[in-house]
Amino acid sequence: MTVSHSAEYGTYFPSSLQEQFRAIGRHLPYNYAGRKLASLLLGPAGGRARRPFDVRVFNSQKVRLHPYDNICEKRVYLTPQHWDPAERALLAEHIGAHKSETFAFADIGANAGLYTFFVRAECMRMGKRLRAICVEPAPEMVARLEFNRNASRAQADIKILPFAATADDGPVAFSIDAKNRGMSHIKKEGSITVGGRSLLSLLSGVSRIDAMKIDIEGAEHQVLKRFFETAPQSLWPRLLLVETSHEAPGRSARSLTIERGYRAILDTKLNCLLTL
Repeated sequence: MTVSHSAEYGTYFPSSLQEQFRAIGRHLPYNYAGRKLASLLLGPAGGRARRPFDVRVFNSQKVRLHPYDNICEKRVYLTPQHWDPAERALLAEHIGAHKSETFAFADIGANAGLYTFFVRAECMRMGKRLRAICVEPAPEMVARLEFNRNASRAQADIKILPFAATADDGPVAFSIDAKNRGMSHIKKEGSITVGGRSLLSLLSGVSRIDAMKIDIEGAEHQVLKRFFETAPQSLWPRLLLVETSHEAPGRSARSLTIERGYRAILDTKLNCLLTL
């Protein structure tokens, strides 16, 4: 099926039967049995068909999900409660404790923007304004991000920067993983070239970051190291969620951030959540 990002929201609604299976999926427990049942429900819910679905996520955000080629979109489509629940709970707690009426969020390696849309939903629920920066280099994911932002009428809340986060500014080769687009990454043998920008460049003009998520498939350590070396401490995020599953021994972004005064409040197999 050829997907047009120009087709308006509502073009690809799930069928009533698919919605019934999705409703079952949203009530599955977060355990081994729940994951096995989810794999059985995915086909009847439409998740194995090569087509997108226009749905509401996190109660208030309108997005177009592509469960057939992106694991995070697949999970949020069928079992959103299985998608980083501990991380999202702590993010929501941090947003609630934030004193300002405006919450500043940086989503580095934004993918389809689901972390940003979760943060936006929480801000809306709590009566706060969101100012978010989404950094994403893959052209297809930038198109999905732009569609989701427009469908949710979040143009004033979310700025999209179509770059790869790198230690230094300059073009880089980038490899696209068409089977799981969240795994696309910087690679010497990459099939396309994208612009690279340091975190300090990407955050130019920003006065503070209340929370940052960074998931850039193994480049987290070098990018954060350069950021901490060059950025004023006033720009360091108060809360930092770092993907750690693909880090090489001795190059842990978790260790680097703790050296900089962060305190670990969550450490899972995939992510480490830290606070100043």
